[in-house]
Amino acid sequence: MDTKHVRTSGAYILYNGLFPFQVGPTRIGDKLGVVRLGGHREGNETAFDTAFREVYEEARMKINFFHSPITFFKKDWDGVARRIKTNEDVAPILIKGTDPEGSTAMYLAYSESEPVPSAETNGLLLLTPDDIKRICEQRLTLKEFIKHGGSVLIKKDMNQELTLKPFPQLLFLHELLEKEKSLMNRFMLGK
Repeated sequence: MDTKHVRTSGAYILYNGLFPFQVGPTRIGDKLGVVRLGGHREGNETAFDTAFREVYEEARMKINFFHSPITFFKKDWDGVARRIKTNEDVAPILIKGTDPEGSTAMYLAYSESEPVPSAETNGLLLLTPDDIKRICEQRLTLKEFIKHGGSVLIKKDMNQELTLKPFPQLLFLHELLEKEKSLMNRFMLGK
């Protein structure tokens, strides 16, 4: 699968049954964004290399990629996903965008490395599938998330009264968990 037009890349990582996501104030500062691990491509990196590097830089996790037999293509975040079967060793679960300068790739991956927020990360939420559903479907503050048993690794002080704002990659993972149960169960069981 051609990923040469991918500008940003990241991964949905499974660590002890939990999905680590970055958490931190949005640009306006009125919410706490829940953002995927990943970032911008550097030099001649492949999308795969970018995801590996960015996850390590943001959470100190070494990851092993899961081959997704299906890749979902979305023109924009609100659009319908088009599915294609893949025969690659490691294919992304998602390619978003059609702009040669602005596509995003997301991979499925595992890690045995304990997540640790890096210098560029305010904190990490360690999310169960139920946590993902609650954050995506309800208005929930960080304080409420913690009160209900949510796992958090906070590096910097954050206003826990702010609402958690799911960013597009988290919303897409929620969609996968809800609509692609067979694929996601295989991934979560390591098959």
